[in-house]
Amino acid sequence: MKNSVLVQAKVPIEVKETSEQILNDFGLDLSTAIRMFLFKVKQTRSVPFSIGYENSDNPPKVSKEFSDYLLSTLKDIEQDKNILHFADNEEGLHYLEKLMK
Repeated sequence: MKNSVLVQAKVPIEVKETSEQILNDFGLDLSTAIRMFLFKVKQTRSVPFSIGYENSDNPPKVSKEFSDYLLSTLKDIEQDKNILHFADNEEGLHYLEKLMK
């Protein structure tokens, strides 16, 4: 593949092995599935599946500092403080791309 890079990720062995078995049932190998995921992220500019808790009665615990940060961020949003506004999504994405350079 022209202009390609190697992407590596560490996962528990049982996650890799189970995932490989499931993907093989679909005729896919792990590398192809990861490429499909990344192409879909690029295409949709989003995570191509929902992210949430399977058991909402028992969500994971977060640190007090992180919880406080989330609450202060929520208050900022409600009071329209420290919030950037863009005319459209393209303007917002352009701003983020400039930050990453």
